[in-house]
Amino acid sequence: MEFAEVVRRRRSVRSYDSSKEVSDEQLKELFELVKLSPSSYNLQPWEFVVVRDKKDRERLKACAHNQQHVGDASAAVIALGTKNPSGRADAIAADRIRKGLMSEEKKKKFEARVKAISEDEAKARLWTVNSTSLACMTLMLAAEDMGLATCPMEGFDAECVKKEFDIPKEYEVVMLITLGYAKREQPERPMRYGFEDIVHFEKLGKK
Repeated sequence: MEFAEVVRRRRSVRSYDSSKEVSDEQLKELFELVKLSPSSYNLQPWEFVVVRDKKDRERLKACAHNQQHVGDASAAVIALGTKNPSGRADAIAADRIRKGLMSEEKKKKFEARVKAISEDEAKARLWTVNSTSLACMTLMLAAEDMGLATCPMEGFDAECVKKEFDIPKEYEVVMLITLGYAKREQPERPMRYGFEDIVHFEKLGKK
């Protein structure tokens, strides 16, 4: 599918065919693309919990204000972002040095920036949400290209999700994404603001 068509076709689907399942092979193909998403300092803070068992999806559904599509979709993905980037810095720096992309001097600056993020809770949360959200968008577009439907969700109790799925406190629950096969054709897309409404040149307000 052409990229423009993927973007145009992607919708937030809340009605799934519960008789169709997403296979292991499809998930592997999907996340091989997701891992290529951009991230700040290439630290790739994201991790994903794919929830497929019916009982587990019901537990997740309860944390998501009982939204039915969590239970009906073939899978629900818990998108997590670590708030401790220092744990990933060594491997990233070593790879850059090996490939000639980073000097020892730049490595010291890199490590200082990563430390600054790790030591500031608010900064760490914003950093991980920004990067992990990019990976979530990749997931949704890649799924659409594979003929799968998705729906991003922020209507959930993060503390409930952490408790039910034993997620350590160093992780931020960034988003839930349902994944499966649409039950029916989607209705006409709701209104979207136009180019003239959302694009400004040089400064806000200048059309």
